[in-house]
Amino acid sequence: MSCRTLYTADGNVPSLVLPPGALAHTDREYEYDVERDPANVEPIEHQIRLDFIRGGPVRRDQLLGSYNPWKYDPTDPATLPWQGVKQKPLGLAYAETSCAARIHEEKRFYDHVDDDATLADAPAFLAARLRIAREQPNPEQALEEERQRREKWYRELIPGPNLSQVLKDSSYGSLIETCIGSTPDADRLLEPNAFVGIVLVDDDTDPDTFARDRTLDSTYVLRESALSHTQTDDPVRLADYGIDLPAPLLVGEYQSGSQYPLIPWGDALTCACPYKQSAPWRVMCKHELLASVVCGGRDSIFLPVSRGIDVPHRARRFVSPEIAVSHQSRAEGYHR
Repeated sequence: MSCRTLYTADGNVPSLVLPPGALAHTDREYEYDVERDPANVEPIEHQIRLDFIRGGPVRRDQLLGSYNPWKYDPTDPATLPWQGVKQKPLGLAYAETSCAARIHEEKRFYDHVDDDATLADAPAFLAARLRIAREQPNPEQALEEERQRREKWYRELIPGPNLSQVLKDSSYGSLIETCIGSTPDADRLLEPNAFVGIVLVDDDTDPDTFARDRTLDSTYVLRESALSHTQTDDPVRLADYGIDLPAPLLVGEYQSGSQYPLIPWGDALTCACPYKQSAPWRVMCKHELLASVVCGGRDSIFLPVSRGIDVPHRARRFVSPEIAVSHQSRAEGYHR
């Protein structure tokens, strides 16, 4: 397994060693194992991030209150949350259109399931599922079941239980509670929240000694075990993603007091929070929504470093550059 070593301009900051799964799929060193590796950052995740980047800040009055996202049914207008005076965020309208487009774009993989050259272009998880389905005793039925499962994800699970949940007062609203204004933009969001450059070390390393030996500010050298993602019932650690310590990474510090690293993975970053990590079908958490709005305010796919040490650009890249230049955000039938 080949790794990629990235350096920062500050020679005192340790290098960031990326595993093959964190590289672009076009990189000759890229390698991803569906059975072994954590969930990949799917193409739709990159696209939805771009949709919210381009959709602009989310207004407070667009957030949902007591709505139960699990009641969402795209075929039943009575279950759709943004009705009447409650206007759907533009980023969500873009995301719903992107989900519908993915269904159409992925049709060719089902139509040419026996062509490995075609499947090589499919998202890794889908390609693996289709290879399993085509070997079943009744491959047509297996493929149809897989198609229905995938379409349900795009049509129902992403816009309903995932994005509608994130766009609630109790979720994203908790990150903007003390922000000034009805529509907190990137600058306002980064008053109670921050993206901090931190060198993370293991439990066998004393942060103060490490900082002193490298002439770093000890404020920005922390043990991974001090961060919020390690203090859950089933913690996901950087080692699970093939990230060795010490590592210079961007850590989100949020109004609630939580600190979650943004892990380089799948040619982007993925939040280490339990909401995102405990359910691979979720394509966005509230922290990633905030990151999208911040990127949008800077017209960039790179997150800023609010304070702290200099981290490699790859540790700030929130969206795949390849997808950023090809994806078009559209909203079908959206009215401001």
